[in-house]
Amino acid sequence: MNIMELAWRFFVSKKSRAFFSILGVALGVMLLVISQILILTVERSNEYTLREKYGNYDMLVGYQTNKHHLTEDDITFINQIPGVKNSTPLLYPYIGEKMKMPEIAALPMYVGFKNDQLAKEHPFLNNIDKGTFPKGNEVILPIRYLKSNHLEIGSEIELPFPPRNNKQKVVISGTLKQNEKLENIAIFDYDWLSKVTSNKGKATVLMLKLEDGASKEKINQIIKSKYPDIFIDNRKEMEKERENIGGLKPFVHTISISALAGSFLIVVSTLQMAILERKRELATLRLIGIKRYQLTLMIVFESMVIGFIGATVGVLLGIVLSFLSQRVVEQLMGFSLVGIVIPWKSLFLCAVSGIVITVLAGIIPGYLASKLPPIVAYKQSEPSLDKYSFLVRWLSPILLIASIAVSIFNYLYTKGPEWIYLLTGLCFLLSMFMGIPVILYLTVKFISFISKPFLGSEALLAGRNALRQMRKNIQIAGILMLAFVIGLTGYLLFSSIAIQAEKDIKTRYPMDYKLQATDSSLEPGFSKSLEEQIKQIEGVSSISIPTALFGLTLNLDQNHIKNWNGQLFNINGKKQVHISLRAININEVTKFHSIKVLEGTIDQGALRNDGVIITKNLKKLGFQLGDYIQIGRYNEVIKGENSGHRFKIVGIIDKMPVLPSDEYTAYTDRENLKKYFKINTIEQIQYNISNPSLSSVIQKKIDKLLNNPNFSNVILYDRQKELLTLHRQVQQRLFILLAAVILTIFLGVIGLMNNIASSLRERSREFAVLRALGSQPNRVVRLALLEGVIISLAGGLIGIISGLVFGYHVLAGLEAKEYLFPWLIVLIELIISPLIGLVAAFIPSIWISRMNLIKTLYQE
Repeated sequence: MNIMELAWRFFVSKKSRAFFSILGVALGVMLLVISQILILTVERSNEYTLREKYGNYDMLVGYQTNKHHLTEDDITFINQIPGVKNSTPLLYPYIGEKMKMPEIAALPMYVGFKNDQLAKEHPFLNNIDKGTFPKGNEVILPIRYLKSNHLEIGSEIELPFPPRNNKQKVVISGTLKQNEKLENIAIFDYDWLSKVTSNKGKATVLMLKLEDGASKEKINQIIKSKYPDIFIDNRKEMEKERENIGGLKPFVHTISISALAGSFLIVVSTLQMAILERKRELATLRLIGIKRYQLTLMIVFESMVIGFIGATVGVLLGIVLSFLSQRVVEQLMGFSLVGIVIPWKSLFLCAVSGIVITVLAGIIPGYLASKLPPIVAYKQSEPSLDKYSFLVRWLSPILLIASIAVSIFNYLYTKGPEWIYLLTGLCFLLSMFMGIPVILYLTVKFISFISKPFLGSEALLAGRNALRQMRKNIQIAGILMLAFVIGLTGYLLFSSIAIQAEKDIKTRYPMDYKLQATDSSLEPGFSKSLEEQIKQIEGVSSISIPTALFGLTLNLDQNHIKNWNGQLFNINGKKQVHISLRAININEVTKFHSIKVLEGTIDQGALRNDGVIITKNLKKLGFQLGDYIQIGRYNEVIKGENSGHRFKIVGIIDKMPVLPSDEYTAYTDRENLKKYFKINTIEQIQYNISNPSLSSVIQKKIDKLLNNPNFSNVILYDRQKELLTLHRQVQQRLFILLAAVILTIFLGVIGLMNNIASSLRERSREFAVLRALGSQPNRVVRLALLEGVIISLAGGLIGIISGLVFGYHVLAGLEAKEYLFPWLIVLIELIISPLIGLVAAFIPSIWISRMNLIKTLYQE
C-alpha cells in the first residue's frame, strides 16, 4: 500500500472530522467568492444606475451666461487635450439674460443639442418620453407645456428668437417626461438653433467624455490655465456615489482574508487532532520503516484533499448564495442590481487560494507528525505548558510588555508619529496570538477558580479536561479571538468615523438647508432675485450670505508674516496675504446663533460706517482692535489697477457660526461691498423650515425655483439627506462586519464541536467508568457542556481584551478625534462567548451521555 492510499484511508476513517474540516474551508472560500461576485455586481449595477441618472459623460465645461461662448478654436483646443476622448457642444442662447427679454421670459429655456451618441447621454435627452430628436424647425417640449396650451406631437407653433425678434414656426417632434427639472426646457437641433439666434460656430457648454484612467484634475488645470473664468462641472455628486461603493472593496476583502485565516486555523486544529488520535498508528508506521518526510507527505496529501473538496464546495455555495442574497443586497445598497455578474477568473483564484492555504495549514501538523518519536507516541500524553517553544514562553510576554510600554511612553512623553500606534498595536495583537497557549492556560484556570463557588468540583474537573486538550483548543481560541478582534476593531473604527463625520456635517451645515453658488470663479454668486423669492415663501427662516471679495491685504505688519503658513504675495515690495472680505447681517445671524465676541462690538451700524469684524486668526497677523485694514480685490491688485479700501476694525470674534470654515475673513456691511467693489450677488442662502408640516410643500416650491435655468449655478444641500447618506453607509459596513463576525464565530463553533467530539471519544472510557460508579447521564452532559463553555469564554475574553487594545491603537494611528467605549458590544460578546461553547458542546455531550456502557468499558 503506498502513502497516498494510506492517507486516503486515514481521511475516510473519521468521516465526521473530515466533514467539519471541509465545511470550515468551504465557508472561508464561500465568503471570498460571495465578496468577489457581489462587489463586482454592485459596481456594475451602480455604474449602470449612475449612467441612467447622470449620463455617461465625465465633465461639462463652459459658461453660465450668454455673454461668453466657446468658439470653434476653443472646442478644437479642448478636444486636443490628452485624455479627452470625445466631446459634443450645447447651446444656451439666452442663459443668464432670459428674464430680461419679455418675449421669451415666460417660455421654456432654449437648449440646442447635436444628434450624436454623446449628446444622448445628457439627462435632458435621456428623458425624452415620446417622439424623435428634433430636426431643423422642430422642437421637443415639456408635456405639461403641451397640455396647458392644448398641443400635441406634430402641432405647429410660433416661437420668438431674439435678438432679431423674428418669429419662427416650429413643429413639435416630441415630449419630455413629466419631471419638475424639465418643466422649463425646450430642446432644439444645435445647428439650426445656432443659426436662428446668430450664434453660428459658438457653444455655451461642452460635454466631455474622457479616456479610461484620464486625470480629471490634470485636464481641469489645462482648461483653467487657458480659460480662467470658465465653469467646470466635474460631476462631483456622481463621483461621490461611485466612491461610496469603491470604499467597500478593501473592507470586504480584508474581512474575506480574515475568514480564510479562520479556515486555516480550523484545518490546523483538525489535522492536529488527527495526529493525536493516530499517534500509535503513526508510531507503528515509523517502526516498520516509513520515513519522516513520507509522514509529512501523508498529512499534506490529506490537507490537499480537504482543500480541493472544500474549495469546490465553497465556490458552488458562493455562487448559489450570491443569487439568493440579491434582494438583501439591493435593500442594503439602496438600488436595484442589474443581474449577478460572475467573475470566473477571480473565482478560480479564490479556489486556488483556498487549496494553497489548506495545504500550507497541513505542513504544520505534518512536520509535527514527522518529529514524533515512536516510543513517546505510545504514552498518549499531551505536552505540558512548559514544553511549548521559546517563542511562546518568553518572546510573547516580552513583545506584549514592550508594545504597551512604547505606546504609553509615546503618548505621555515623545508625542511621536501616529504610525507608532499602528505598529505597537500590531505587535500587541501578534504577541496575544503567539501567547494564546499561556494566556489560554491562565484564563481557563481563572474561570475554573471563580466558578467553583457556584458549580463546585465540576468546574475544576471541566477546567482540567480543557487543559488536557490544550493543543486542540489553541486554534479554536485563536478563531474566537479573531472574530472578536474583527468585531470590536471594526465597530470602534466605524463608530468613531460616524460620530466625527456627523459633527463635521452639522458644522459644515449650521442650518438644515443651504443654497450654494457653484461658479468656478473667484467670486461665485447668483442673483438677489432668488433671495427675494425665498423670503416670500411662508414657513422659511433664512440667512443670506453675499458673495465674498477674493482679496489681498495691503497693509500687513511685516513682523507678523511668520504666523502665516500660506502663500505670500509681493505687492509694492512688501509681503501680503490672501483674505476674504464678506458681508454679513449680524441681526439675522444672532436670531439663530450666538456670536462669541472677543473684543469690541458687532453692531451692524458700526459695520455700515466702513467698519469690519475680524476673526481671531486675522489678529495673529498683527491686526488689533481700532486698527485699519486695507483690502483690495486680488485680480486688480495683482494688475496694479486698484489700491483697495481701508476699513476700521471695530470687533474681533472667535468665528462666524454660520460660516465655521472662514478662518482669515473680515466681515462688513453689504452696502460697503456694493459701493467699493461692485459686488451685489449672493453666494449662499441658509435656511430652516419653521413649520415641519409644510416641509414638502416648501421644498417643492424651492425645487421649482432652482429648475429655472437662470439659477443653474445654484445647488441645494440638505443636511438631513447628508446625515441619512452617512448613516446608510455606516449601516452597510456594519452589516458586512456583522456577517463576517458571525461567519468567523460559526467557524469557531465547528472547530470547537469537532474538538469536543474528539476529546469525548478519547475519554469515553472515563465517562463510562463514571456512569458505572453511579453518575447520572445529566452530570456527564454538564461536564461536557461546562468544558465547552470554559474554552469559548476563555477565547472570548482574550478576544475582547485584544480587540479593545488593538482597536484603540488603530484609532490613535489614524488620528481619530472621537473615542468611545463600546459597552454594548462588549456585553454582547461576553454573553455570546459561553453560548458558543454551549452550542458547540451540545451534540457531542448528548452523544456521550447515550453511549453503550458495557461496550465502551470492554473496548481496548
